[in-house]
Amino acid sequence: MSIAKRMGVKRSYPVAAATSLHVNAIAVLAAGLAVGLAAATGTEKCAGVVTFAVSNPGSNGAVRVEVEAGEHKFATTDIVAADVGATAYFVDDQTVSKSHATNSRPIAGKIIQVDDDGVWVELGV
Repeated sequence: MSIAKRMGVKRSYPVAAATSLHVNAIAVLAAGLAVGLAAATGTEKCAGVVTFAVSNPGSNGAVRVEVEAGEHKFATTDIVAADVGATAYFVDDQTVSKSHATNSRPIAGKIIQVDDDGVWVELGV
């Protein structure tokens, strides 16, 4: 039996020490702590898009960040319709690729749909 049920797309994660996350920025999890995409090393997975800006000048986990998981649209240069169902990787905060670039890009999520003007990716762990 399930303990609880969650219908929404909002999640909350502890923020790494000395980290600021801006609204609409991508948050990834590094060892269970939310950091910005620029701090990612390529092994992290996307938590979602930050809904409210936060700053954690204190220790790891002293502050939490709310993110929105779910399907989000990004630009791409190499993803095509045949890639639906595959994993997308962040090139930057607006662009995803099907290439992990020798494991140097963090995982964005699963490719859901490809349109003429971008690709829909299911974000969130």
